[in-house]
Amino acid sequence: MIALAAVLCALGVVASYGGLRSIRVSEGKLRRHWMWATAPAATSAVAAAAALALLVASDAPSAPIWALGLMTGSVIATTCFAMMAVWLNLLAGRRTRLTLAERDMLLDAIVNDTARGFCLFDAGGRLQLWNEAFLDIYGIPPGRDIAGKSLLRILALMRSAGNFVTDPGQLIELRAALVSRGPTSVVADLRDGRHIRIHLKRLPNGGWIAKHVDITDHKQAEQRFAYLALHDVATGLPNRAAFNERIVASVEQARRFDASFAVIRLGIDRFKEINDVFGQAVGDAVLAEMARRLADTCHWGFLARPGGDEFSIVTPPDAAADSIQDVCRQLAQLCDSEFEVDGHRIRVGATAGVSVYPRDGEDADALIAHADVALYRAKTEQRGTVCLFEPAMDLQIREKRALQRELAVALEQRQFEIHYQPQATTSGEIVGFEALLRWRHPIRGMVSPALFVPLAEETGQIGPIDEWVLRSVCTEAASWAKPLAIAVNFSPLDFRRLDVPALILQVLLETGLEPSRLEIEITEGVLIDDFSGAIAILRKIKNLGVRVAMDDFGAGYSSLSYLQSFPFDKIKIDQAFTRKLEINPETAAIVEAILSLARTLKLPVIAEGVETESQLAFLARAGCDEVQGYLIGRPQPIAHYRALTAAEATGAGRVAKAV
Repeated sequence: MIALAAVLCALGVVASYGGLRSIRVSEGKLRRHWMWATAPAATSAVAAAAALALLVASDAPSAPIWALGLMTGSVIATTCFAMMAVWLNLLAGRRTRLTLAERDMLLDAIVNDTARGFCLFDAGGRLQLWNEAFLDIYGIPPGRDIAGKSLLRILALMRSAGNFVTDPGQLIELRAALVSRGPTSVVADLRDGRHIRIHLKRLPNGGWIAKHVDITDHKQAEQRFAYLALHDVATGLPNRAAFNERIVASVEQARRFDASFAVIRLGIDRFKEINDVFGQAVGDAVLAEMARRLADTCHWGFLARPGGDEFSIVTPPDAAADSIQDVCRQLAQLCDSEFEVDGHRIRVGATAGVSVYPRDGEDADALIAHADVALYRAKTEQRGTVCLFEPAMDLQIREKRALQRELAVALEQRQFEIHYQPQATTSGEIVGFEALLRWRHPIRGMVSPALFVPLAEETGQIGPIDEWVLRSVCTEAASWAKPLAIAVNFSPLDFRRLDVPALILQVLLETGLEPSRLEIEITEGVLIDDFSGAIAILRKIKNLGVRVAMDDFGAGYSSLSYLQSFPFDKIKIDQAFTRKLEINPETAAIVEAILSLARTLKLPVIAEGVETESQLAFLARAGCDEVQGYLIGRPQPIAHYRALTAAEATGAGRVAKAV
């Protein structure tokens, strides 16, 4: 029995050792299975050792019985371990076969991958394995014997095929990657313009695996995106981002060399009208032609197009102060040009604003802002010129911003007033009034509409203001005993941001004013932005019974064409024509032509800006229906004209001149 116990103990120890080795080399579920299997083996060894100890060290009669029980348990535990070991070995073998099959499939997929080149070099740097994609990428003939060739020989074959790496730095980087122990990636630029990304991975035996991917399309897309990020599509010029970067660089260079340079902002005058009249394609062609001419003229500077109708130029840093004057003289020649685009001869004006470093600013933001201020000043005072920034302009801009803030509360604080200017026939009969908005500022006094109306349009406050004017005017006119007409102006912005027909209908219902007494005056700006949409809105207004008049007729590009598209109830000759009737024969001829056209179209005409008897006499002879101006009456609060709105007022003779 002692010998049997010793044998069982030895078997248990051997089984436990084998189980422990299997645990160490296994992983996942298989490892956990071996741990459970090793437990019976260890139990067998312990039980057999205990039985052996009882038999050797004890003389008690019951010792053989305990030893026999322990040996029986050891046999059972060893048998369990053996059965589990056989099952686990079978399972491990099956998994090994599956893993090998998966590896074969993976290797086959790599070798036969047509999108990625694959090659395997041994520790001696000899090519051992490759696929067809590797040969295709580098133009190596498929039948060429390259097995066992060195890397240098493979590079020579690539060179003979015309697909070698052109950058020596990339070759050095490739050699460094081969020496590196970790996986790395290198991009190689080939002579034919393609870009190949090479992924390298060292093998434990000293060789390496390389994967080659043609990323030319991706690289070209990146280059295209990088170009678009810094360039304008329409003109090909650098864009706002590139322009700002250049100014920052110029500031640094000018500081280093104590030099000066100019920042120029040039805008095409009335470009939107060109775009709307001739079409967007012609507008883009005008931009491209202006860009070409600026590039020819300003070849000494950095030219960019930040957007819209504006171009920006940065002159090179120069210590000579008179160089800025030379730049301005060259730009002035471009401020009045004639372009021929798609058979159209278009007169294109331009205006420019200039700021100078360091006089007008010592950083990019200040220089750009002050050039914009100078451009704004030139556009408001004298288009077609080049304007240098002056400190007083900055004060004007701050004043403008303060006025914008004050305008925001003017309506709420009841600072607006409505003045009424009479309209009469050429014989002197008052037929109506035009409502004109005035701003009585508590500190500034009366603020000109030419100043605050554009500000209201810029800030989006014009809509609420025009709505207040319409409601106030209709309420006032509805109270008149005499049913005179009343004309109200609407901003082009109102037609984009308000439901104008619905607003007019609501006000007419609230005030009880007869629709036929209300006349809505619009400029061609209403039609330019969205012609078809604006025509639809104007038709809705006419369907309400309200009249629609074209204001400032003749001042824009295409007023004549609008008369064919919409049945206006009246046209108003711009006061710029009326004032020149006595001094400019060409203007008089234009006015006569407008009146003749109106008679043909059966359209009533009213002339604005009538200030002299001779102007009135000319218009009467030419057949003008109505007139408006200081000769008839100045804009005044309606209390000034109460006698004209009363039922007893008559329109005979020169009644309007008395007021």
